[in-house]
Amino acid sequence: MRKFLVVLFLVSLASGLSAQEATIKVIDRNIGINYFGELGFRPGVELDYGWELLKVQKEKQKRIFERSLSMRPSIGYYHYAKYSNNYLFSLKFNYQFKFINKQSKKHLFVEPFVRLGYLRYFFSGDVFETVGNEIEKVNFRGTNSFIFGGAFDLGGYLTKRFDWLLGFDYFAERTEDKLLLNRFVAKLGTRIKLNLK
Repeated sequence: MRKFLVVLFLVSLASGLSAQEATIKVIDRNIGINYFGELGFRPGVELDYGWELLKVQKEKQKRIFERSLSMRPSIGYYHYAKYSNNYLFSLKFNYQFKFINKQSKKHLFVEPFVRLGYLRYFFSGDVFETVGNEIEKVNFRGTNSFIFGGAFDLGGYLTKRFDWLLGFDYFAERTEDKLLLNRFVAKLGTRIKLNLK
């Protein structure tokens, strides 16, 4: 049911964008580099690649209002001290509202998104298991989880090539033993534009 709702949501956004009476502009590409801290304090990093699927602009007297739908594959890492190293591979679908000043070309944006992905974590330190009557050291012991969630990013103009980004993220982690764990992430970073106008 959740998959159906996510697909329905994305199709609705795409059809809403294409139905507007406005000019469709050049598709943007960018790379995001973010501090990715679970609960803000468990340090990590996230790299993502923004691939715009649709973009619509409406011009007014002093500003341009832009809406776009993007796909952002990402790789993230964060560390639980004395517990685990966590690797997150995910796909985000972002719906961006951007407000652009016509004269200065400076802008601000708000970007709600949904995220689906895979999380693999490895315990840090030595892990031992009993096999029969013996204790053996086990390397790379950890587990797999599937995640889903979403939240929003805020950002804006920094330079012609760079944007600043502040983000808040929630995802639910579904573990192999059927647990559902809630994760809250704070992000701070930049987006590097690959094609400049």
